[in-house]
Formats: sequence, C-alpha cells, structure tokens
Amino acid sequence: MPPSSPLMADRRAPRAWLQLVRLPNVLTAAADSLAGWLLAGGSLGEPRRWGPLVAASMVLYAAGMALNDAFDLEVDRRERPSRPIPSGRVPLKAAFTVGFAGLLLGPLLAWSSGSTAAPAVAAGLALAILAYDAGGKKTPLGPLIMGSCRALNLLLGLSSAPSIGWPAWLAVSMYGLFVAGITWTSRSETESGRTRNLLGGLAVQDIALLGLVVAASQAGRFAGVKAGFPLIPVEALLVLTLVGLAINTSAARAIREPIPARIQETVKAGIFSLVWIDAALVAAVRDVPHAAAVAGIWLAAYLIGRTIYST
Repeated sequence: MPPSSPLMADRRAPRAWLQLVRLPNVLTAAADSLAGWLLAGGSLGEPRRWGPLVAASMVLYAAGMALNDAFDLEVDRRERPSRPIPSGRVPLKAAFTVGFAGLLLGPLLAWSSGSTAAPAVAAGLALAILAYDAGGKKTPLGPLIMGSCRALNLLLGLSSAPSIGWPAWLAVSMYGLFVAGITWTSRSETESGRTRNLLGGLAVQDIALLGLVVAASQAGRFAGVKAGFPLIPVEALLVLTLVGLAINTSAARAIREPIPARIQETVKAGIFSLVWIDAALVAAVRDVPHAAAVAGIWLAAYLIGRTIYST
C-alpha cells in the first residue's frame, strides 16, 4: 500500500495531532500549574480544585502549539516540510479551529476550579499565546512574550493563594526569563554555524537560575505556607544546580557543533528542565513528597518525547 493512500493517512492522523501540539511539552505545562497550586499551599487531595487548573494549562499549551504551526505554514513549508500541517497530515483549517477553541476552553476550565483569580490569569495567558503566535514571535520581543506565557502558567496555579509574597513574584518572573532564554536559543534551531543566539539564550537562562535560587531561599515568604528556612533547602539547591549543569552541558555541545540537531537537543533540554525547576521550587516551599509529585511528570514527558518531537 503506497504511503500516500487515504487509509495510511487516517492511521497516521492521531499521531500527527500529537506531534502538532507537542505532547511532551503539554505535560511540562501541567507541571507549572500543579507546582503553582502546591506553592500556594494547596493539597494534592483536592483534585477538583487543581485538576481544572492543570487541564487549563494543558489545553492552552496545546492550542498555542496548533496555532503556532498554523500561522507558520509558509515558513515550515521551506524549513520543516515534515511537520503535520505542511506535510498534509493535519488540515490547516482544522489546526486553526482547534487552536482558537482551546484558547476559549482554557479560561472556562480555570473558572471551574473555584479560584476567583484563575479565569483572569488564564484569559491573560490565552491573549499572550495569541499575541506570540500571530506575529509577536517574529519581533525582538518574541522571547519575552513566550516567557510571559510560561510565567502566567505558573501563576495560574499560584492564583489560588490568598496573597503572594515577593519571592513568589520573583520566582514567576525568573521562570519566565528562563523560558525567554530557551526561546532565544530556538531561533537558531534550523540553522548551522551560528552561535550568537545560543550564547545569548544560555546567558539568560543562567541569570534566571540565579534568580530562582534567591527566590527559593525565601521559601517561607511565598504565600504564607510555612515559616521557611534560614538557608535554601538542600534538595532545591541540588535540583537547580543539576538543571544548570544539564543546560550548560547541552549548550556547550551545540556551541562546539552548531548544527540543527545539536541546537534542537539544547532547546529540548531546556524545556524538560522546566519540570525540575517546578519541582525544586516545591521542594523549597513544601517538602520532597510534594516535589516528587511534580517531578513524576518529567518521566512521562521524557518517555513520550522519545517518540514524539518537542521542538
């Protein structure tokens, strides 16, 4: 049976949709809002509260990826013809429909969590996603817009807290800055021989990690969860150190050999590090068992990422 037959296309359709929305990355978005919920003092025993927040994060991320590729069709035809839309495995109109529907559904899911602030945060996140996909990514502000998307995603979970202290705001800001660094690096993922974006993105990520260490060292002031520690909890410091080691090692390989495959590996390492940053913050503010619940998402994302690309 020829590969282009309708029957073969139908069999590949579900996988094409999973590739379109970057399923491994969708799981990392779930870790953001779950971590935010735990940082706000929420309990894992209240799935009716945190479940809608996690679902909202996943739906909004998936919608953003669908719209990203829909708006980028002409570019992908030249640079990434194997992607679901330019290859014809996902119709352009269907991608737009799913994307815009997801942007509407996300705030509704957040509203069902019972948090009064969550719908507004989710709506802001939806607008930021649309701004990035519809043209913002092509501007110098593109990495910052993308960073704001993930910062808002973490804030979505934190929105259930009665009040948020300055360390939590610092953590949210530095988390967004870390993602901005990843996005900066990704601007070279289809090019060879260029390292400026790699070096710039890596510097931004390292600065963000230092800011996250400062935020974690003030764990007791996040949202009034507990008294806190005089120094950063060793578990959180260890995880953040390992994240720094992982992204710098991956970036060093790409700098030595700046080809698309190496740069994409660096971007992927940064994206998967997000779950561990979430876990580190939870370890600092709560405890290791709560952090383990967040870190467990990494395993699922990693295993799925072995068969479905995430960049």
